[in-house]
Amino acid sequence: MQTQQHNQEELSMITCSYAPDFNRCARLCSSVDHWVSSDIMHWLVVPARDLAVFNQLSNSRRNVVAVEEIVPGDFRQLPLSNRWWLDSRAWPVRGWVMQQVTKLSANFVTSAELIIFADSDLQFVRPFSRDDVSQDGQLRLHRIAGAKDRGEHLQWHHKAADLIGTQPQYFGHDYIGQLITWRRSHLEGLQQHLEKTQGRPWHRSVGRALKVSEYILYGAYIDSIVGLEHSGHFSCDQDLVHCCWFKDEADALADGSDPLRARAVAVLLQSNLGLSDQDEQQIVRDLTAMKSHPMEGLAL
Repeated sequence: MQTQQHNQEELSMITCSYAPDFNRCARLCSSVDHWVSSDIMHWLVVPARDLAVFNQLSNSRRNVVAVEEIVPGDFRQLPLSNRWWLDSRAWPVRGWVMQQVTKLSANFVTSAELIIFADSDLQFVRPFSRDDVSQDGQLRLHRIAGAKDRGEHLQWHHKAADLIGTQPQYFGHDYIGQLITWRRSHLEGLQQHLEKTQGRPWHRSVGRALKVSEYILYGAYIDSIVGLEHSGHFSCDQDLVHCCWFKDEADALADGSDPLRARAVAVLLQSNLGLSDQDEQQIVRDLTAMKSHPMEGLAL
């Protein structure tokens, strides 16, 4: 794990990926280099066995690190499986839970105080800088009042309540979205709080959860423990990403019947839509062809 001097002003972007998503991640990286301000460092966090393929994406603003090097607790990926990991006590951990443990280890990736997560299936299509997620020294907190208060989302809220030591509850907001931003100092506070309430390492508690959301866990901690007004966050319910979760949404974006959202700086084309690489690239090309030129000084 890295020991670095804390940088209060720096914003770092983190992408968790793995070999099956390499092509998508490569397209994300290309769009980052084209549209994202060059003062934002980009970190790819991938399983150790995928380092060789992802290292080709490294450059002056992008570093590639292994999950096993930054996540505490000696997790190991099962041979011949992308879906399962084992913790230090041989407890099986699902891959999607391991990705959440990895995001919750972001403070071991970067020294930056300000952290933003970009998933592999995003592509930037407009300029993006720190000013898009900060105002007057406050960092954006994705927070939609009253949304997603039932079903599996409610179970994630209840699990967050269990982990942080409150009564089972819905915390009043949905915190799940794209280009989610956290403060490193609060992430470290959350880790310490989890260990105090659970009496064991935080990564073991999260890794052994059957239903958990890292974004709800962080948001619930800010609202119920820190207090939004003391957090250095401002609440925002507008998404920075135009998300296409279903094929008809992608078709509507492509034919212009549902134009790119006014505030969207990126587009998400869900990986299971059945679109070919060529289809996705054509949609993005058409979107960006009508936009302004990228910021001066960025690599093309």
